[in-house]
Amino acid sequence: MLKSFFPSAAAALALLVAPVATSAHTRLVGSTPAAGSTVAKTTSVSLQFSERLIPSTIRTSLVMTGMPGMDDHAPMKIPYSSAMGKDGKSMTLMLKRPLAAGTYTLSWSAAGADTHRMGSEFSFTVK
Repeated sequence: MLKSFFPSAAAALALLVAPVATSAHTRLVGSTPAAGSTVAKTTSVSLQFSERLIPSTIRTSLVMTGMPGMDDHAPMKIPYSSAMGKDGKSMTLMLKRPLAAGTYTLSWSAAGADTHRMGSEFSFTVK
């Protein structure tokens, strides 16, 4: 009786674990500048993801959200071009000009192999 229990328990455990392994979603695992950091002159932003991205699903936005000495600064979109890394898991935003002192928010969304669009945002400060 005990012998027949273990194969059944192993099969049930495999069914419970299998969906978890296949339901991973794309997430941002690193960036330069890092979330919450304060940096000097910046001419690019690098993003590293947990898996290869589907290029047609990638959306990014870089916005200046605060400027020193201007309490009522309206959000201002920052122009840039972008390039995917050869690994398909990274990308670089090349800024048209270095970022001025202020606070910035980068938003992203993309889908990986599971085709579920994920996204988030983070902020950093340029001194």
